[in-house]
Amino acid sequence: MVKATHMSLAALATLALAGCGASAAPTASQSSSPKPSPSASSTMTSSTTPASTTSQSATAPEVYSIEANKTAQMVQAGQEATFTITAATSSGQPAADQAVTFYIGPMVPLSGNPPKAWYQSGTTTGSNYIASYSKTTNSQGQATLVLRGQPTKSMEMVGISVGDLSSYVAGKGALGSMDAWWTTSSTMPSGPVGDYVTVSPFITRVSSASSSPQLSVMAGSPTGAIPNASVDFIPKPTSMGAGMSSSGGMMATTGSTGKAAYSVMMPSQGMLPIRIVVTQGSAMTRVAGGMNALFVGP
Repeated sequence: MVKATHMSLAALATLALAGCGASAAPTASQSSSPKPSPSASSTMTSSTTPASTTSQSATAPEVYSIEANKTAQMVQAGQEATFTITAATSSGQPAADQAVTFYIGPMVPLSGNPPKAWYQSGTTTGSNYIASYSKTTNSQGQATLVLRGQPTKSMEMVGISVGDLSSYVAGKGALGSMDAWWTTSSTMPSGPVGDYVTVSPFITRVSSASSSPQLSVMAGSPTGAIPNASVDFIPKPTSMGAGMSSSGGMMATTGSTGKAAYSVMMPSQGMLPIRIVVTQGSAMTRVAGGMNALFVGP
């Protein structure tokens, strides 16, 4: 991981684009709770327990990247959806004991309409969607989110804040977002239950506007990698405006290992969300919902 010049996300917010199309998403309500102990491990907690959003101490390692085991996934209707994220410092070491906050944006899949509201972990409204979550990262820099099971044709976008790195911007929603899509084998239109997409990096800082970081996508199913899937990479700079368009970027095809890559061209400053849509077959069946990687510039 290349160390980036630190820049406040608050300062970037005015330049950011709503990566999941939530151009008018209201700010998630904030909760206040004591700052976690530096020695605390990642703790799964009831969704009714307030999440710590207090800034880390000056001696805490700065978070430079966040990865997710699954960035988007198709979930059997009624079953829980689990995401595990891993945060790292600029040297690639685990970002341990960092405060974690999740943001949930419910929406209707394939509607073209982004979430109308975002709900924060540790709040009453957030508990309607979150079964359990980690309040801090553990010694390996990991945190886990478990979403409550939902009926078919439901989708939830998920933004995240770990330490001083966040994909959520007040008034814009989650610029970098995972998603869970609840469906059944007979639901149409949909995608196969159990299919998923992993985007790497999910959220990361970059050192300079002249850098061209690589964005990797892996499409998978319960039986293995998905080859020959189409991957649409759609940069969403400020000049493109908001929306959930699934066209306008670069198209790639996954190889035998289910992977495809894209070279990111950073803007001169600010954030760059990249929307990713993966389909397969002549019918362009979705492998999962559209997700958003986020690159934070200098």
